[in-house]
Amino acid sequence: MDLVLPFTLGGGAFRGRLVRLHQVATETIVRHHQPEAVGRLIGEALVLAVAVGSRLKFDGVVTLQTSSDGPVSRIVADMTSDGNVRASVATDPDRLAEMIASGVPLDFAHLSGKGHLAMTVDQGDDTDRYQGIVAIEGHTLADTAISYFRQSEQIGTALLLAAEAPDGGFGWRAGGILLQRLPTPNATLAGPEEADAWETAKVLLQSLTDRELLDPTLAATEVLRRLFHQSGLAVYDGADVRFACRCSRQRLEGVLAGLPPEDLAHAAVDGTIEVTCDFCKTRYIFDVDDIPTSSVSSDNSSKPRSE
Repeated sequence: MDLVLPFTLGGGAFRGRLVRLHQVATETIVRHHQPEAVGRLIGEALVLAVAVGSRLKFDGVVTLQTSSDGPVSRIVADMTSDGNVRASVATDPDRLAEMIASGVPLDFAHLSGKGHLAMTVDQGDDTDRYQGIVAIEGHTLADTAISYFRQSEQIGTALLLAAEAPDGGFGWRAGGILLQRLPTPNATLAGPEEADAWETAKVLLQSLTDRELLDPTLAATEVLRRLFHQSGLAVYDGADVRFACRCSRQRLEGVLAGLPPEDLAHAAVDGTIEVTCDFCKTRYIFDVDDIPTSSVSSDNSSKPRSE
């Protein structure tokens, strides 16, 4: 089951999200035909997007994106407020194969190299986007995300992310726990007592193994109970998440219709233009003569947003 499960600790002083993805991870990762190490990064990015996106209190989209100089130059994952998740990745196959052959650790730091992580909140066309950016640091995506929350939101954060390749026919599994220290702690847990409780919660979280986090025979609520049963745990109703892409023939046609005719002619091969969605890998073929041209304008502000 693919879900995000909210919980609190310490009488509400700390809030958390447990995320488990199976179908979402499998449907997303297999579409990209990447080596196992890259698949794990995609899975972790999906989990992080769900953990952050599930906090939305309005209609919108949360997007996280890495941009870097390594063989995995870009990872994008986003979640809509209604629970739709997707991801894409950009790699240099030659550099990636060379790194795999060299035997160096295939962790986030080596695969991504130097760059940054951006998190964007988009509430629609009529509102301003919010974006925070932080440099990639540490060895894992979780390390960089923790740095983001510390610098951009000034929120103490503990985070576990894990993804596991198919084993025994089960398919990809990905999971994580995001735990955050609220800016204004509950009055029943404050001062040194609150600080000690936070340190204890972080230690307990780090004691969780990837196997336990991803074990399909261990219920998500049981994972939390084993970790935090002495920490004032309260678990709330979970929410389902699903793989879904927002691309469509109509929307892509609108993007093409906003391009100057000369750009369309340059992109065409034998009178057709082929577009492959970066997220779901669906291929769309358009006949240039069938693309509407009435919306073509030299005013760039009239161009539709790309997917």
